[in-house]
Amino acid sequence: MPSRREEAFVLTRYPVRERDLVVVLLTRASGQVRIVARRARTLRSSQATAMEPLAHIRVTYFERAGAELATLDEAEVVRSAFPLAGNPPAWAAGQVVCELALLYCPPGQRVEPAFRLVDRCVSCLLDGHEPASVAHYAELWFLKLGGVFPELDRCGVCGVDLPEGARIYDPADRHFTCPEHRPARSAVRISAPGARWLVRASRLPLEEVTEPAPEDAAGWLFGLREHFTDRQVQSWRYLRHLLEDST
Repeated sequence: MPSRREEAFVLTRYPVRERDLVVVLLTRASGQVRIVARRARTLRSSQATAMEPLAHIRVTYFERAGAELATLDEAEVVRSAFPLAGNPPAWAAGQVVCELALLYCPPGQRVEPAFRLVDRCVSCLLDGHEPASVAHYAELWFLKLGGVFPELDRCGVCGVDLPEGARIYDPADRHFTCPEHRPARSAVRISAPGARWLVRASRLPLEEVTEPAPEDAAGWLFGLREHFTDRQVQSWRYLRHLLEDST
């Protein structure tokens, strides 16, 4: 039963048996990995702190051929996300990032760019970045990493460069179009501010994207993700509720 030692983020966890946890990790080298952490629910467990959601850890675990779950050997914290617990919107944005990673990162497949994306999102949340902008940025970049984010600056039909300003999206063929090739039905219009946000977020590091996506751009991102994954991200509902209560 070979052991592996990797960097990882804790995406989620849930109890099993009386004292154990099943922990879902996003590892740098192996993608999504599910492990059993024995006795991690006991109050004096040295592993408990390392198993907190959003924690960046170094972990050693054992894998048995054909087994669904690996077994935790040891874990140490590289960076705790515990300070986010005092900022509910930031914590909720972190949960959105984790849920997106669970959707897009398959088990056993190296996803180094996704690991770096989660790292940057958590780091920015800890630094006080606006929570919704982090969650929207993660939505966009997981779509890009999944290969389904359409080109923003060219018509998907004729290839002509699109001017600055509003964008027209063809949901049937999943590309943006010039006015000449605008679809007759079901066209989705994204306003000029929404299009500018999409362009900036697709080109700039998260640290330079300080505002959340305009409503129309955010709605388009959600629709594209749901079409691609056929899944909703439940954490978004909680984040929206917290942001509405804070206004």
